[in-house]
Amino acid sequence: MPRPLDPASLPAIAKALKLFKASSFITGGFLLLLMLTWGLRRLENVSFGALNGFELWAFGPNGFLSLEPYVNEGQGLPETGLNLTVGILVVHGWLYVLYLFADFRMWTLMRWSFSRFLFIAAGGIVPFLSFYTERRYAKIATEQMRAAGWDGRN
Repeated sequence: MPRPLDPASLPAIAKALKLFKASSFITGGFLLLLMLTWGLRRLENVSFGALNGFELWAFGPNGFLSLEPYVNEGQGLPETGLNLTVGILVVHGWLYVLYLFADFRMWTLMRWSFSRFLFIAAGGIVPFLSFYTERRYAKIATEQMRAAGWDGRN
């Protein structure tokens, strides 16, 4: 049985819920992009030898968007352009920080269990889990808010 919510905290919960929903989708999307680039790095490119794959590159010498061979710790990558593989990794890392903040905010305002906090936090590192946690726990939060008297217009 969930603990009752403080009616005074309902506007703050509504804002936190919006942030949680948005950060769940964005972080989950970037995690899927990250997994795609991880897979590209593990593709075997027989023309360059062992331990190689490809990195996604933008504005490099081979055009607007290209796959560049990745050999032994980045040897052979272009010197111009933007390495999207690394960019996606960095952006996902910062978005995960935002996702954790949104998770923490929801957890504290909703007075959920610590295990629920940890499960939701795993959504930023387990592919597709953030979409599930967003749908499930946004629904639970909305139901608890309605039970506390929230009509969506307060």
